[in-house]
Amino acid sequence: MTSKNTVDDENPTWYPEKVDDVWEYIVELDSEGKFVPLQEPAILVIDDAIQNIEDWQLIGEVFIEDDHQQKLQQRLFVYNEHYQFGKDLDRFDYAYDPQRVLLRNHALHSGDQSLYLKYLSVQYPEHIIAGIQDLEYLTQRLICLDRAQAREWVTAKRVEVLESDISIFDQDAILKAVDQYEQVPSISTDKPTDSLIYNQMAAEDVLALRDIFWIDPRMG
Repeated sequence: MTSKNTVDDENPTWYPEKVDDVWEYIVELDSEGKFVPLQEPAILVIDDAIQNIEDWQLIGEVFIEDDHQQKLQQRLFVYNEHYQFGKDLDRFDYAYDPQRVLLRNHALHSGDQSLYLKYLSVQYPEHIIAGIQDLEYLTQRLICLDRAQAREWVTAKRVEVLESDISIFDQDAILKAVDQYEQVPSISTDKPTDSLIYNQMAAEDVLALRDIFWIDPRMG
C-alpha cells in the first residue's frame, strides 16, 4: 500500500505502509457505502478501481505493485553470474558489495527490510546502525517522479550527473546527484559498462532512459 505526495511536499514519494490485516484496513477506509470524490492519497481494490475508471469516476495515475521477491531472486542470479560473490564474498567491502546494494534497493522498494538487515547483521554488524538510519531516512524521502517532474528537479538542482545504486539501465534503480564524474568512470547509453552498480551518467541521458525516476534527494 502506498501514499502519494507531490515533489514539493516534505515527504515526496510513494512508500510502503504495513498493516496487520489488509482487508480490515480497506474496510476501515470505506465511507459507509456512500460515494465521495476520491482524493489523493487513495487505496482501492483493483476491481473497484477498474469499475470506477469505466464509469469515468476515477482519474489519475495507476501504480501496479511488482513481484519484488521474484525480481530480487532474478537479479541476485544475474549479479552473481557477473560478480561471483557467491564464491568469494570476502572480495567485497561494505561500500562496494553488489549483494548488499541489491538487498538495499529491494528493501526500499518493497518495504520489507528483513533480508537487508539480516544480511548486514551477518556480514557487516559494525554497519547495522548506519544501515537502519539510511533506510529510515530514504523511506520518508525517496522521490518518485515522472519524466517531466524529473527534468524540473534536475534543472532546479542544477544536476549534471546522476549515479545509480543498481544498474542505471534498471527501471527501479535509485538515482542521486553526484559531483561530475569524480567517483567512478562515466558511461553513456551507447557505451555499456562492466559494473552493475554505482553507474554514473549525464542527467540528460538518464532522462531519456525511462518514464519513472526514483531519486535519493541527498546531493553529492
